[in-house]
Amino acid sequence: MIELFIETHTYNVPENRIDRYLDIQRGVRKIYFKYGCLGYEVFKGANDHWLEINKYKDREHYENVKNSVDLDPEIEVLWNELCSIVEKEKIITRKYYQAL
Repeated sequence: MIELFIETHTYNVPENRIDRYLDIQRGVRKIYFKYGCLGYEVFKGANDHWLEINKYKDREHYENVKNSVDLDPEIEVLWNELCSIVEKEKIITRKYYQAL
């Protein structure tokens, strides 16, 4: 059985910035997959609310992918662009282990 580990991020994206936000997310997604992320999904909810889910085999896999992503020079540019759209202080990040 795979011991799945996920990380979620929730935040608000202003309606007039959604196209740019999705362009940024496409770039970020490409980088995460480049370093082995198993899944990178983005969902839109009501009232400008968005949910991002990143999937990994386990906690160790998460740490390895995250460390590689953090060293990629493109990620800093994309992160800064993302922070020009969403308020980084209001991003809620949670991590979950598969229980069953």
